[in-house]
Amino acid sequence: MNRRTLIAAVASTAMVGKLAAQPAPRALSADAEAFIEEMVVRHQFDRDALRALFAQVRVQNQVLGAMQSQYTPRPWFEYRPAFVNRPRIAGGVRFWQENAAALERARAQFGVPPELVVATIAAETLFGKMMGSHPVLDTLATLAFDFPKRAEFFRGELEQFLLLARELAIDPAQPRGSFAGAMGIPQFMPTSYRKYAVDFDGDGRIDLFRSAPDAIGSVANYYRLFGWVTGGPVAVRVSAPAELAGAQAKLGIRPHTTVGALRDMGFVPASEVDAALPAMVFPLVMKEGTEYWLGFDNFFVITRYNRAIHYAMAVFELAREIRAARPGSTAAP
Repeated sequence: MNRRTLIAAVASTAMVGKLAAQPAPRALSADAEAFIEEMVVRHQFDRDALRALFAQVRVQNQVLGAMQSQYTPRPWFEYRPAFVNRPRIAGGVRFWQENAAALERARAQFGVPPELVVATIAAETLFGKMMGSHPVLDTLATLAFDFPKRAEFFRGELEQFLLLARELAIDPAQPRGSFAGAMGIPQFMPTSYRKYAVDFDGDGRIDLFRSAPDAIGSVANYYRLFGWVTGGPVAVRVSAPAELAGAQAKLGIRPHTTVGALRDMGFVPASEVDAALPAMVFPLVMKEGTEYWLGFDNFFVITRYNRAIHYAMAVFELAREIRAARPGSTAAP
C-alpha cells in the first residue's frame, strides 16, 4: 500500500498518519491483531489502515521501565516544595490574570473555584510548559500489549485515543504526552478527554494542547462531575491521640465518618466544621513529626484527578497560596 492510498484509507475514518516516513513495518503481535479486529467490528475502522498504523508503532522501553519501577513515596516535607513553590505560585497569579474571564465563567458554570483550576494546571504541566514528550500512540500500545499487569486498562485507553483522533481528525502518531499517555495542558487520559473535556473557547473544537480556556473549562467540568461541592471545605488540620488518628487513617481516603463522630472520639479540628460532614483522616509527615488532617468530600474529589493524598494536599495548598498572592486578595479559598 503506497503512502497516498494508505492516507486515503486512514482518512476514511478521519485519522491521518504520516506513516511513510517511519521505519519499515514490523510484524504485529496476536494481541495487536485482536485489538485491530475489535476496532473494526466495534467502531468501523479500516482494517488495513490500522494494521499499517500499528506496524509503525515502536515499543517504548523507557515507558515500561517507568511503569515497572518501584515507587517509594516521599514524606510530605520533601514532596511539598516540588509543587508548592514560588515559580508555581507566581505562574499561577499570571495565569489567573491572563485567563480571568474564562476562570470566572468556569466558576459560574461549574461551581469550581478558580484557584483550584489554576493549581491543578500548575501541578500537572506548569501551565502547559511540561506536557510530556512520549508519543501517545506508542506509549498506549506499549502498555496495552507489553505490560500485562495493566493491559486491560491501557487497551481501553488506546481504544479511546483512536476514537478521539478520529473525532478530532488528527494524526494519531503526532500527540505527545506523559509516560502513561496523559495529554495536554491538564494531562487528561484519552477516556477523560472524550468524557470530560469541553469546548470552552467556543471555536467548535476541543483542544487541550493549545487552548487555555478549553483546559480551564475541562478541569472545572471534571471536578464538577466527580462531585465538587461548591463552597464546601477541602481539608482542615486536626489534633488527636496518635494511636487513634493512625487507626482512622487506615480506613481509606473516601470520607466515611462524620466530624461529630470524630469529635466524640477525641478529634479536635483546628477550625469550626459542620458536625454532619463526612470526613476521613490522613497523616502528613513533617520534619518535626506527623500531623493529622481531616479530608472532606472535596478533598476526595481532588484525589479523583490523582489518587495520591500528597497530590491532593499539594493542589489544595497551592490553590490557597495562589489566591493569597493575587493583588488585593484578602479572602481565603
